[in-house]
Amino acid sequence: MSIKKEAAFHEAGHAIMAYLSAYHGLISGIDLKAYGAGDVYISLLKSKCAAAGLPQTPESAKRPEVAKDIGRILVAGLVAEKIAAERDKSLVPNPDCAIPDHELLRQQLETAGLSKKFDLLESETCAVLKENWAVVEELADFLFANVTANKDQVEAIIGLRMVIVPV
Repeated sequence: MSIKKEAAFHEAGHAIMAYLSAYHGLISGIDLKAYGAGDVYISLLKSKCAAAGLPQTPESAKRPEVAKDIGRILVAGLVAEKIAAERDKSLVPNPDCAIPDHELLRQQLETAGLSKKFDLLESETCAVLKENWAVVEELADFLFANVTANKDQVEAIIGLRMVIVPV
């Protein structure tokens, strides 16, 4: 199986939104060979919860603001693919690779007592990714060329060029 450039944009979208997240963060690197299987591993981080004044327990994941935060990360993969395809007509987004992301998102929203609709999260995420498109492209190009990147490499690329933080 060959690695597609769409996979690089998908995983870059997740990584960038995790980097900007108020409560979550990357806990590993990225391997494009696992595209569609949930390759970017994200976790609720005790340090970010503490900085936000939230309890440093798994119970914080049930809070609406925390569920929306992970939601932006989960929708970012397909959103980044769609933006990339708007800019490069040779790319074709693969919604099937986002099915696990969207299923997990619906569970998180339901657990927090929120509607399982996530179009607003997609819109917010799209605005953030477009504002930071140069870094999305840089990370996607690096991933496509190297197939894998460790957490430090990902964070170094993202940290150099971020423009705005998410809503």
